[in-house]
Amino acid sequence: MSFKPITLLACLSIALSAAVPICDARPVTREQGLHKMYGQLVIKGFAGFSAKDPRVRTVRKALEQSLLGGVILFQKNIKNPKQVAALTQVFRSADIRYTPIIAVDEEGGAVERLNRAKGFTYTPGHFRMQQRSTVAQARKRYDGMARELADAGFNTNFGPVVDLRLNPKNPVIARNYRSFGIHPLYVARYAQSFVAAHDATGIGTALKHWPGHGSSTKDSHRHFVDVTRHWQRIEIEPYRRLFAKGYSGMVMTSHVYHRDWGNAQKLPASLSPVAIKTMLRDDLGFDGVVITDDLQMRSISSRRKLEDAIIMALAAGNDIVLIGNVLAQAPSNPDFAVRAIARGVRDGRLNFKQLYRSWQRVIAYKARIRR
Repeated sequence: MSFKPITLLACLSIALSAAVPICDARPVTREQGLHKMYGQLVIKGFAGFSAKDPRVRTVRKALEQSLLGGVILFQKNIKNPKQVAALTQVFRSADIRYTPIIAVDEEGGAVERLNRAKGFTYTPGHFRMQQRSTVAQARKRYDGMARELADAGFNTNFGPVVDLRLNPKNPVIARNYRSFGIHPLYVARYAQSFVAAHDATGIGTALKHWPGHGSSTKDSHRHFVDVTRHWQRIEIEPYRRLFAKGYSGMVMTSHVYHRDWGNAQKLPASLSPVAIKTMLRDDLGFDGVVITDDLQMRSISSRRKLEDAIIMALAAGNDIVLIGNVLAQAPSNPDFAVRAIARGVRDGRLNFKQLYRSWQRVIAYKARIRR
């Protein structure tokens, strides 16, 4: 199959209609141009912690080629403040057309990648923060967290958690003190302090885990989780309140299943058009970036191949797919996800116009964190 080159004039025409450039000035084939667009819809984890590591260089090259929209760092990538700042600089200094998303899960407490043992400041988990601090005091703690993240080179923090603590025995939310509490008003207020602190430092955030993981009885990292008997509509209230305040960050979808949005295919929220397009987009009016939780968690990987999960997640309305490479290793070729997306378009499982709208949302988000 041959492809006609996309000229600079064609690129500029597309750029004017989108308000941002979609491709490089140098001529590229139509396939290459599309792959650059699809790459912005993917964030991956990786192994390595220095510029000398060939795996880090592979990631940097993928970012430069627009085959990847960003990265997420985990404990395995972080040793100390100086090291992590040098590592993120590898990506920030690359010749990249679009600002790469450099993300981390830094909630505080049990989910704190930049922890005290590695030379960073301790921040309490959400429940402890709500118990021991006023909203104003929490804001000061989160100001410090956001500054530390910025100093380390991050521009996105996958938090706060806005799940309600409906099940005190919940193994992944309540037992790890990751929820601000049971009342949506207080959860929204403390979450707003978290968001405002990050906004002030130029760091994007992601509310999680839509449409609620706080009532579950199992951990979606390890199991397929059915919340049909437990989930309550009150779990979406923190989102509604934060959207009313003008929230402009991301929303992260969860891998919990409910028969009302998952149908006979047993689709978790992250793969469900009802949960995303109907409940989140139409009912709540959210038009920002929607990102999946890690697609390699057992709730997904125990039932579906990664390629299928990528396609289904984007078809359901997610704008970005997150591949953590922690619980499992994705294929080593950096364009695996991009090629999966391209196949999804070719075989009709993915709608190109919908992907283009996702690309627009992602590029708009990147413009905000770049400023």
